[in-house]
Amino acid sequence: MSAQDEQTGRGTPFVVHVVGNVAPSGDAIALEIQRSEDGPVDLRLRTQDVKYLVSMLLSLGCEAKRRQSPGGADAPPTEAIPLPLDAINVGQSDDDQTFLLLEVGIAPLMFMLSPHCLQQLGQTLLVLSAKSSSAPS
Repeated sequence: MSAQDEQTGRGTPFVVHVVGNVAPSGDAIALEIQRSEDGPVDLRLRTQDVKYLVSMLLSLGCEAKRRQSPGGADAPPTEAIPLPLDAINVGQSDDDQTFLLLEVGIAPLMFMLSPHCLQQLGQTLLVLSAKSSSAPS
């Protein structure tokens, strides 16, 4: 396999389908991962480890986006899966970095917010709160 094949993933089986289930006790999540060239791989994660897997995948996704060539329009996600949000918190670290903490099920996700993102978030929340307070109850 060439160095280019290793960098692009050619020659390595890709995941083409994933099916998941939750253990009856809720203490584990089972994944059956079907790869393009090989048979399925069965994984079982402890629920307390899900947050690490989710955070790692999001971090790797950010790095992958950074490495891609620019030019893609910043369009809203079209294939996003709506998730139930259990909690949302906005806070500030000791070094005055603003963060947004979202809790989805057992996975807490913390996002650092740039001043520009914080301004957009604040404006959006103000607009939405004005709309909801003007609606008849």
